[in-house]
Amino acid sequence: MSSYATENRFMNTILAVDPAIDGEIIHTMAAELQTRYSEPQRYYHTLEHISYMLKALESSGRSSEIIELAIWFHDCIYDPVKGGPSNELESIRVFETFVDTTTSRATAALRESVSTLIEATIQHRVPDVLPAQLCASDVTVFLDLDMNILAETPEVYDNYSRQIRREYAHVPANAYRSGRIKVLQDFLLRDHIFLGPDSGSMDEQAKKNILREIHRLEMTSDADI
Repeated sequence: MSSYATENRFMNTILAVDPAIDGEIIHTMAAELQTRYSEPQRYYHTLEHISYMLKALESSGRSSEIIELAIWFHDCIYDPVKGGPSNELESIRVFETFVDTTTSRATAALRESVSTLIEATIQHRVPDVLPAQLCASDVTVFLDLDMNILAETPEVYDNYSRQIRREYAHVPANAYRSGRIKVLQDFLLRDHIFLGPDSGSMDEQAKKNILREIHRLEMTSDADI
């Protein structure tokens, strides 16, 4: 697995929830996640993305098994042809099946909260109603971690945008251009791209990156998209 997204880290997260869970069950799930995140249609939504989020969570100083589990499972199903919300809902089913397999009351207690976080990535907004164990700041942190790539340096962002295009290689250039621009413009229409406090500088950098990508898409010929 990737540098932060290791089997050992996944196992430690699960055992922190319930030390009594059978290690073989955890190992089997870790192997399944590695296989899923290594699928050939993935260029951005890989274990590198999971590692990036786990590292950012650690750097934030926040510790939460709920958020970590949501990070691990939120993109475990990723089919660019189907698209959302099918991917997110199927990812939730993979997580909930794993919870059932553990037969652990402790993991079962986190089930609704983790599933809610994953489902929140469909609209990237904090749901109006949250489970008792989940606070709005948990959702904010998780969603912002998922979006951090938008506020990266131009070089990192441009590589991300190329990876997304490769994941949608089945979409003709003109259709990809119009669809991608619409997605990017929807971000620009929001009051804030990032939901956490003091995220103004990240919003500013993200908007610069997004505007640059929109300009590139508008100016680039179909053959070069």
